[in-house]
Amino acid sequence: MLALTATTDASLTAPPTADALQADLQTAYPCKEIDGRKVWKGGLAYYIQSYVYDGQTAGDATDVATDAVLPTDNSPETMQEFEEACLTLAPMAIKGE
Repeated sequence: MLALTATTDASLTAPPTADALQADLQTAYPCKEIDGRKVWKGGLAYYIQSYVYDGQTAGDATDVATDAVLPTDNSPETMQEFEEACLTLAPMAIKGE
């Protein structure tokens, strides 16, 4: 039983897969921009519009490339910035609930 518990605990702390993050992004809601980049909040992570390089502007792309922002990969200060960007635009706040 102990081995099963340890395996279960390890699976809970495993980082989400790329497929899981992609599915999560599809249902994420928009937040306030951070440094001119679009931000979304999903159930697994926050997402931020990727930087644009090679002289391309963000408006040039039909698909917006994003980066997942996970708590395990970022400082508490960074996560606080994302939390604050999404706080006032949460779906419940928009619906007035």
